[in-house]
Amino acid sequence: MSQQERRVGVSLITTLIMFGVFGFYMLGFYQDGAMDGSDGYRLIGKSFFILVGGGIVVSIVVHILFTIIHSIVTKDYEPMMNDERDKLFDLKSMQIILLVFSFGFMVSMGVLALDVLAPGLVFLLIIFFMFIANVIGDVVKLFLYRGGI
Repeated sequence: MSQQERRVGVSLITTLIMFGVFGFYMLGFYQDGAMDGSDGYRLIGKSFFILVGGGIVVSIVVHILFTIIHSIVTKDYEPMMNDERDKLFDLKSMQIILLVFSFGFMVSMGVLALDVLAPGLVFLLIIFFMFIANVIGDVVKLFLYRGGI
């Protein structure tokens, strides 16, 4: 497994864990009724910024720890190199992420226009589509590194 594949795998696992924690956190608020009323929007906004900030910190720490552990176990150091193929894979992955998120955003606006869900839940739906887009982008990138093109 190449360093790029490991990096994508660690990113995928970190994303899944962070969103799992966020989902569990938001489910608790929803069950407690904390998302009802005008404070619900503020709670969603604060929780989202905590998710983003925490996600960045956790991702950096996990990548560093994984690199250190991998170097200790294999007794080998691989320098970080990105070539044109890596940039192409990043661009293809980013296209998929933007496509999936744009679709999710349009679905969320349609749900809001049809008054199917409460506006607070539509914000959570947008965050959910951000998560799904990131996971699909990482899976596509992993597929490309495994010999997809």
